[in-house]
Amino acid sequence: MDVADETQELFEVLESQTTLAAVRAFLQEKRVSYSASSWANMLKTRVGPALADGLISREELIGLVREAEEHGNKHVRLYQFPKERLDEVRNSIKSSAVEAWARAKGFPGAGEYVFDAYPKSPLVIEVRVGDGNDADALIVKTARTEYRRQRGLLTQIDGQEVYVAPRVPYRAVDVLKVHSNGLVEARLAPRTEPPISYTGTANALLNRLDGLLQSAPMGELSLAPAKNAFSKMQKEQKVAENFELYETQHKNDRGDRIQSSSQAELGGILSSEVMTEVIKQFTVGDPDAYCEKVRVSYQYGKVKKINAIISEDVNEIIFTAGLTRDEYDRVLSAILEVNHEK
Repeated sequence: MDVADETQELFEVLESQTTLAAVRAFLQEKRVSYSASSWANMLKTRVGPALADGLISREELIGLVREAEEHGNKHVRLYQFPKERLDEVRNSIKSSAVEAWARAKGFPGAGEYVFDAYPKSPLVIEVRVGDGNDADALIVKTARTEYRRQRGLLTQIDGQEVYVAPRVPYRAVDVLKVHSNGLVEARLAPRTEPPISYTGTANALLNRLDGLLQSAPMGELSLAPAKNAFSKMQKEQKVAENFELYETQHKNDRGDRIQSSSQAELGGILSSEVMTEVIKQFTVGDPDAYCEKVRVSYQYGKVKKINAIISEDVNEIIFTAGLTRDEYDRVLSAILEVNHEK
């Protein structure tokens, strides 16, 4: 592959896994022209010329990808080691133990990062101890190639007009994070082609720990308390003050289901007396009624809202947009705080 092809692949990954805002901020920090209204314009008139002129480097662009691929736009499966195994977990994720394990497995060592735009098979691209403020956390990242359909284009074929949707490669990155308190996050890139099994993908990611930690005794962390709390949205809960509720799905022991939703611009479900009364009538007096799924938004700062779906799966949170490390950590921490409230 020549340099032009490598650069094109890097640009494709940059577009699919970062945001225009992140690239603008990077270029501005480098004191390079950064205004662009679209990805095509950004890559052609800003990033490309700056790279060619040596004002920015390929390694710096890969650094943007390296940061962005970890947070947001993920199906996050949560697990928890039992208390009696916490000493084992903490000893296993110390730097010396992780470095020896990674070396024996042929994985990248401390400080190394392998950038392969479209690997032929799942590839461990980074192993490190430390994640932002979590100095003791273990991170293991795996890249794999998936394929996605682009928007169909009207094309003439043999005198007929048909819509053609090109199938293009997509670099999907799955992130495993083991906290020193025994919490484990399997952050899975969205899958678009069958077979789609997030459970299978999560298990494959957890199996990467083989030789360092046995994942078998690890249990799924139930998010049922958070779903029930959000569907009731008890205002006395301090952390819930930063959340708004937009969608709920309830089920009872007879198999009856109700789904309620409301538009964000109208204030969400809690602003509707009809919605709240319907949910109350369905759940109150039926001890076996419970919340299956919620969609909430977290107020991050004065302007930004971060959407999260706590799905029907017992331990899954879905983030549908790219996030910074701080945004991701803040909203996940807030959801777990609600989940642990009594």
